[in-house]
Amino acid sequence: MSEETQKIRIVFDEAKCIGSAACFKANPNVFGFDEKRQTAILLNGKKANERVFETIISGDAQRIKSATDAAASCPVNAFVVTSLDSGKTIVSDTINGNSAPTLHAVYDDQKDFILDDKGYFLIRVNYNMKEIEVGFCNEKNNVVVKVVGKMPIGIYHTIATKTNLELRKEHYAYLGRELEKAYHCLMTNLEYVQDDELHEMKKRKV
Repeated sequence: MSEETQKIRIVFDEAKCIGSAACFKANPNVFGFDEKRQTAILLNGKKANERVFETIISGDAQRIKSATDAAASCPVNAFVVTSLDSGKTIVSDTINGNSAPTLHAVYDDQKDFILDDKGYFLIRVNYNMKEIEVGFCNEKNNVVVKVVGKMPIGIYHTIATKTNLELRKEHYAYLGRELEKAYHCLMTNLEYVQDDELHEMKKRKV
């Protein structure tokens, strides 16, 4: 006996898409990706309005699960998936945070800063090569790891996964903050100075 056929409706809000291509990578039979526009595509999707598309998928449990999981992989909740058999929403675009505790961010550099005993980062922008260079020193002026890249995410991911630095959590957060400032300076031709505030860098052109 063949497995019972199931049906789901997938609704895609293109305005929310950030081009991560997570859905396409998870299921290229249901989702596509427009390289030129850097946005996902709902294959065989019909236009509901200006930026919203929808399609109906039918098949066995495995096919339905694959399509549903791919839609759920979207980091910005651009998809809504509804079961046409039960009428229930399987994947929602609503973030439920009503019961989450709210913490008010407070930071005092004089009181809260803790030097990582493993070492420190040196970050600079190579404007000629259009790259960001990051060196990690285990003691003063002694670089033990150097990572070079064009995008903050690639540099950060390489340092976090391909090295054995095992730094304090706030040190990784610091690295992410400085990489974004360095990238902004690289893209706008501003002079990057590590630890300076971005509004100060905006006064200095390379």
